[in-house]
Amino acid sequence: MNGVLKKSNGITMAVFTASLLSLFHGSAYADECPSEDFSQFLPAFSANAETQQRWTAMTVKSLVLKPVGDHGVFEPQTMGLTSTNLAFPLMAPVGADKTEGVEVEAIDDNHFNVVDKRAGNSNIKIFNFSLQACWVLEGVEDWSISEKDLVETSKPRMSEAENFCFQRAEAFRGLGGLEQYRLTGELFEASLENYLCAAASGDPQASLNAASLSLSGMAPQLQTEKVEQLFKAAATTLPEGAMSLSLFYCDGNNISSNGPCQHPAQAEEALTQAARMGSAFAINALGRAFETGELVTKDMSRAVACYQVAAKKGSKGSIAHLERLNKQTAEITKASYCY
Repeated sequence: MNGVLKKSNGITMAVFTASLLSLFHGSAYADECPSEDFSQFLPAFSANAETQQRWTAMTVKSLVLKPVGDHGVFEPQTMGLTSTNLAFPLMAPVGADKTEGVEVEAIDDNHFNVVDKRAGNSNIKIFNFSLQACWVLEGVEDWSISEKDLVETSKPRMSEAENFCFQRAEAFRGLGGLEQYRLTGELFEASLENYLCAAASGDPQASLNAASLSLSGMAPQLQTEKVEQLFKAAATTLPEGAMSLSLFYCDGNNISSNGPCQHPAQAEEALTQAARMGSAFAINALGRAFETGELVTKDMSRAVACYQVAAKKGSKGSIAHLERLNKQTAEITKASYCY
């Protein structure tokens, strides 16, 4: 009996080994590991759909961005997927030398991440590998936003594609603003790219958001001419767009500028435009500009007029300014007109 057990031990171990290796797709148990050196394994893995399937775990941790609630907020959600439900190839071939748009990150000796940006910042994928009997793909992070998770809205200026761009821009900016994901910089870049896509329609809000994000320091800075163009588009209907244009005329592309206003006449014109749109904040700011003469016009009677208009609209700042002026001067300045 013992002799029979010993004799069958080799067969038993062979069956066990085959069963273990069959946890991976295809005929992995019939092939040698391309390389335990990840830099050599990756080109072999990415060469075609067959090799990718062969060295992918049976269950893959899949991260996707999904909407949460009805406010256009997206969050990453993770689930386990059987590899039979994956559409191979998962990644385009990666060369043995450095491939543009592909970054390889060593987590430790047994774990590597491959960050694939070749499809742009709106379609980044991260592939998680671990070293087992060979390197195995065990996780896929998809940081794109599927069109099926977006909604069709009626914005007169925007095409359907531009509308989807705007929604993606909002979602990516929200994710980047959390500053808790390793792709924070790329998420802000994706947001700017999508705002620019939406702003091609001339939409004021998309234009304002694109210009503002460019100046925030969180995304690449656009050329001065482009920022001015965007703020002008925003200023057509948005008081905050006209105010931003006014600030831009003073500071240019340098939001930390502490010098005098570069183009005071244009800045005053844009600020007046914002005030005419009825913004209490802009009217108060215009009054302050008239009081100090920091732009072109120094006129206390117009300053008081602006403060009075803004105060009626509920501006606490303007109310405070009027109280201050009443205390400072024995004779109350008579209001003329604001704009």
